[in-house]
Formats: sequence, structure tokens, C-alpha cells
Amino acid sequence: MADEIKAWSLLKTSARRSARLSIVIPIVFGLTAVITILSSVFLPDTYEGAIQVLIRGLIIGFSIILVFYLINWFFCLSFLRETKNLEIEEDKLRRLISMNRYCCILFMIPIVFFVGMFGFHKVKTFAEGNVQKGTLDQILYHYLIEK
Repeated sequence: MADEIKAWSLLKTSARRSARLSIVIPIVFGLTAVITILSSVFLPDTYEGAIQVLIRGLIIGFSIILVFYLINWFFCLSFLRETKNLEIEEDKLRRLISMNRYCCILFMIPIVFFVGMFGFHKVKTFAEGNVQKGTLDQILYHYLIEK
């Protein structure tokens, strides 16, 4: 019983934290792209200067994205380590934890991390019980969690 209470709190905090951090990555990407393109078009006078501004802006933007990715990566790693040895009897909780594990593993692979980002939001929604009737979330919740 103590493992289940610990698992619920760990799942909710991990899903909430990962969902928040995964929202930041596309926002930073969009801001980086817009600011870099506009500054490389309007600031320099020459073509070479525009290329220099574009390269520097992309380096700075992708570095910020990498920092947020690595922070979320380490949060996922700590979640995987903490849930490794928990004994859980409740089916719903076990399925939610396994779904969050899969999302963490997919997020940790750089090529398919967008799938993990989407999964974090679904795990957060399912763990908090905010499933709206008549939506795709209800269908996913029924087939993935309730069974």
C-alpha cells in the first residue's frame, strides 16, 4: 500500500513536470526561428553578415533547446530508476506507470522524442482524471488504461 501511494505521487509529479518541460521545447524553437530569421534579415547590411547572424542565432537557440531536453531527460531517467523496484497491485496505476515509462523511453531517443512529448501530456491527463467524454482521450483511456 505504501508503494502505491508513493507511485501515485511520483507518477503525478513526474508527468506534470515532464509535460511542462516538453511544452517549453517547441516554444523555444519557434521563438528562436522567428527571432533569428528576422534579425538576420533586418540587422546586417551584407549577405555574409546575415549568414553570420543566422548561424549564431541558431547555435544559441539550439543550445537552449538542448538544455531543456537534457533536464527533461534526467527527470525521465530518475523516474525510470525510482519505479523500477515498486510492487504495485492496482491495474490502473500499473498501466499508467508503464505508459509513462514508454513515453520516457521514447523521449530519451532523440529521433522520436516528439512521440514521448505527446505521451507525457496524455499520462498527465489520465493520471489527474481529466478525461472528457466524447473525445479521443476517452477512447485512449478506455483501451490503454481501463481495459
